[in-house]
Amino acid sequence: MEGDGESLSEMRVSRDAARRFLLEQLQLGPRREGMRDPGMTPVDWVRSLEAVQIDPVARVGRNQDLVLYTRHPSYRPRMLDRLLTQRQVFEYRANEASVIPMEDYPLFAGIRHRVRNRLSAELSRYDPIKQAVLETIGHEGPLPTRAFVTDQKAVGYWDKEAVTKVTSHVLALMFDAGELTVGQRDGLTRYFDLPERVVPSDVYDVAQHIELQQADEGLFDKYVRAYRLVNGRDSRLGWSGLPMAERRRMLEQRLIQGTMVEVRIDGVRSPYYVLAEDEERLRWWDAEGRGWRRPIRFVPPLDNLLWDRARLMDLFDFYYRWEVYVPAHKRQFGVYAMPIVAGDHIAGRIDPELDRGQRVMRIRNQDWTTAIRRTSKFEESVQSAMERWALGLGADCLEPYYAHTQNTHDKEINADGDTEVPGLPQGDNAGDDSG
Repeated sequence: MEGDGESLSEMRVSRDAARRFLLEQLQLGPRREGMRDPGMTPVDWVRSLEAVQIDPVARVGRNQDLVLYTRHPSYRPRMLDRLLTQRQVFEYRANEASVIPMEDYPLFAGIRHRVRNRLSAELSRYDPIKQAVLETIGHEGPLPTRAFVTDQKAVGYWDKEAVTKVTSHVLALMFDAGELTVGQRDGLTRYFDLPERVVPSDVYDVAQHIELQQADEGLFDKYVRAYRLVNGRDSRLGWSGLPMAERRRMLEQRLIQGTMVEVRIDGVRSPYYVLAEDEERLRWWDAEGRGWRRPIRFVPPLDNLLWDRARLMDLFDFYYRWEVYVPAHKRQFGVYAMPIVAGDHIAGRIDPELDRGQRVMRIRNQDWTTAIRRTSKFEESVQSAMERWALGLGADCLEPYYAHTQNTHDKEINADGDTEVPGLPQGDNAGDDSG
């Protein structure tokens, strides 16, 4: 801008401001007036994040449930499954497999079209099975993979040899091509159905007639709203899977049109981008956003905050890798290591495991970063937050990490305890939805 060395489409902010803006927009920071209306429903929670990533690993809980529970402690897993049954959300690939508000179904028309073309030869190979699947589901309604019995095997997505049941492989292909969708869930079990039966007729009609370019442009905007602080280097930029040159053209077009703004962050080499409508809030954090309240939260491995690992390094100096698929002898932090967000910093990681039979949450590993000065009071506040977090996930007691090394007893959880970070303005905590 004139007089401060910035162009009309570029602004400069501190890393503190960028972190706080991002955490606030992803609902992991202090409450802002109007951001988390107590009248919001579970589908509104999904809408506010644009998408919630799905994963079947349930060492503590399903990732999608932990994402929503971290932000809304009143959330319970059946709420999301109910939204699916009520046709308020659908499942497809956004940031990998995700739960997405139903009204956005048309925006994925371009992806479905390109995947259908890419998989056409593979699906043609199994056309008799595909037709049998369509006929069976059309007649009987939504069905899980186990409803289709066969001894025939195929090479599935993750296979090196033919070990996947062929009908399961065909169901996965048809889902990716948009020829089937998930009509309902029972825990980790998906029930496949015909899209025209699941998607509301008005939304389905739009999806059938939308121009593919219009869908891709709308999906790019959805991606920006989901990420809020956009890294132009992100391989998933725009979610559409189009060539990167085309997706960068979409970004440049929005900068020229003035609907997005380039952001230069102090100490960060590469530029980031935000919606023009977010510029005022980001500037506020840079000018006035000092000394905020610091809730403590435990972020699941596929949380929206962790989608862009380069952004984590740029803003938080935090390297993260989910080690669930890393061989045990090569793991550094644990199978389900979850970052500890304390205010506008990532203070460390915990590796939790919920023993559902004994109703015990065991912390298998705990690691600290140097982002926050560790005092005994701070560690106590993290412990208190962990206890309440575990209680909400169904544990009656918490076995802390030191119990594995110091022969201590499980500590009973105090459901009424408050958690505050000493030495800072207080009021928000891990169990308070206003946080």
